[in-house]
Amino acid sequence: MHSTSFVVDRVEVKRGGSVEDGREWCSQHARTVIREGQEWFVRPGASAGGIPIGAVDWRLRADLTESGTQELYDLFAFFGDAWQRINGAISVEMREEFNTPAISPLHALQDDSNLMNELRRISLEVFGKDMTLDRLSKQVNLRVGSTGISAPAIDNISEEYWKALSELPKLMDQGDGMKSLIGLLLPLLTSAYPIVFIDEPEAFLHPPQAMALGRILGEQAREKKIQVVLATHDRNLISGLLQSEADISIVRLERSQDDETTAHQLNVGDLKEIWDDPVLRYSNVLDGLFHKAVVLAEAERDCRFYSSALAEFEPKGELSMLPGDILFVPSGGKDGLPRLARILKSVSVPVVASPDLDILNDRGKVRTLVEAMGGDWDHVKNDYDKATSEFRQPREAVEISHVLAALNGTFLSRQGEKFTAAVRQEFMIQLRSKGNPWAPLKEYGELAFRGNPKAAQDMLNKLDSMGIVAVRVGELERFTPQLGVSKGPAWLPAAIASNGHKSDAARRHVASLVAASQVSLQPDGRGI
Repeated sequence: MHSTSFVVDRVEVKRGGSVEDGREWCSQHARTVIREGQEWFVRPGASAGGIPIGAVDWRLRADLTESGTQELYDLFAFFGDAWQRINGAISVEMREEFNTPAISPLHALQDDSNLMNELRRISLEVFGKDMTLDRLSKQVNLRVGSTGISAPAIDNISEEYWKALSELPKLMDQGDGMKSLIGLLLPLLTSAYPIVFIDEPEAFLHPPQAMALGRILGEQAREKKIQVVLATHDRNLISGLLQSEADISIVRLERSQDDETTAHQLNVGDLKEIWDDPVLRYSNVLDGLFHKAVVLAEAERDCRFYSSALAEFEPKGELSMLPGDILFVPSGGKDGLPRLARILKSVSVPVVASPDLDILNDRGKVRTLVEAMGGDWDHVKNDYDKATSEFRQPREAVEISHVLAALNGTFLSRQGEKFTAAVRQEFMIQLRSKGNPWAPLKEYGELAFRGNPKAAQDMLNKLDSMGIVAVRVGELERFTPQLGVSKGPAWLPAAIASNGHKSDAARRHVASLVAASQVSLQPDGRGI
């Protein structure tokens, strides 16, 4: 699957309406004042305290493609980088006249109690702390907490109130996380910017706070009908945006070794498919947007084992990628593999799927996964049919004598052993194997292919080249066949403690996963 990259070196601005329409919009979103005989548009946050109306008229008549918005920028757009956010709630001087237009978000909070109440609600939700606007000091500033006393009339300030107010710590004396979040939200709450640009809004925030911020930004965008453009490396922020139910679009930027950048847009429908799945919603799949490659496995336990095996891989010089570049994501079973593969590949995230070998039991599932990975089913179906022919024969009726003979052949000489969970599992394997011709795939892995081993190897190699690296030992537990711990929560810690993740079989498997990840990075990789 090839993509074409484009470099944007020119932007043309199209506009409709008249200069009068533009001026009317400005008058609706800013106060008009007269200074020294000249009319100005004034709004919180605007540079130099406002914009001359004459400059607005002149700029709207000019060619915006050539000259840019210039003075109008402060009316149309807000840019919140980390430095501006931390200082966004810094105290400001009281206005000389009570009816002077607000030039700071803090002034806007003075003028509108509804805005202040909304800020208090957000602070309580995210930080569990109330917020109080200090209107008594020479500098208007925000203080963290509540006085516990109703604010008195402005001409009747009690000693009890001003003492309680002065004991509240100032917002600017708090940590960078709180200052950054409040400093970002203040301009958004107090001014209706059509466009908002934010660079890594999750900076300084804990994961739950980043998620809350994402939800709040989405709600502000939806309710105020503004467009928020942000750059992030945080899945918690994306999760919060999804919670807000705002219309969102995700573009993944991929930078090559030659420092060239390619953009890939994620289909919003695919994104909502993840969010609507209660299992995937709380998984780490969104982290895949920020990794060089993703390995999909059936369950969380598989992911943890493979991740441990990759971290302990020796010698590391044999790996073509660093262990930290690869993210292991549970798919919630075989049926989840194609869905996640399709979504991640839509934004060119290199994906490898690692199902248990018994996926071969279902021809339809194998084909669906091949196609989701971008492979050609015709390329592998003949080998699949030949390799699995011996397992697809009609089941023969099983007599009790056959089962007893199999059990005796395995356990007659072991009659003195205790009947442990591991022995019970061996019993069950024998029982299942007599009724299910596919059972040997899980028990013996690729060694179970006896009818046409060449076709089986050709099939598995072709699947590898498509990024489908099946567990060739059969299933996860077969990496430690002598462990003596059955399936369940006890298996993983026992397998790690016994160094099963360092076994030759585990090394070979994760090496194949890394190799397939590297192949999927190449635009001419087989099936990609």
